[in-house]
Amino acid sequence: MSPGEQKLRDDMKSALRTKDAFRTQVLRAVLAAAKNRAIELRVDAIPESELVAVLKREAKQRAESLDFARKAGRDELIREHETAIAIVESYLPKQLSEAELRAEIEVITRETGAADIGSIMKELGRRHAGRYDGKLASRLANELASRGPR
Repeated sequence: MSPGEQKLRDDMKSALRTKDAFRTQVLRAVLAAAKNRAIELRVDAIPESELVAVLKREAKQRAESLDFARKAGRDELIREHETAIAIVESYLPKQLSEAELRAEIEVITRETGAADIGSIMKELGRRHAGRYDGKLASRLANELASRGPR
């Protein structure tokens, strides 16, 4: 069991003890999604990188539900989904800022001599899996790759 999954389990037990029904419900759903992913991968416990992917997927699903609730004007559902998203995102690793991401991409291009976006993104993924916004990284890599090596 990965450390992240153990923390989720411990926090769910804590939520059960404090009778925080909503937090328990959200954590159970995340743990169920993690368990389903482990079954898909045919492993006993998913690696930390897969857990991050599961957490991102859960946050994204809740964000989509939040959009529908906003369009329908359902204030109680809006608050519920915002809280659920905050709970799920609290377990995600800290995301790199745009400045940190730009600096890291520049370091990668200098160290590896990579000039194309694919190799930059591959190395970025290897070094910082799950810690950056892919669209932003792609845009920055494209800008830096088009400028050429420094």
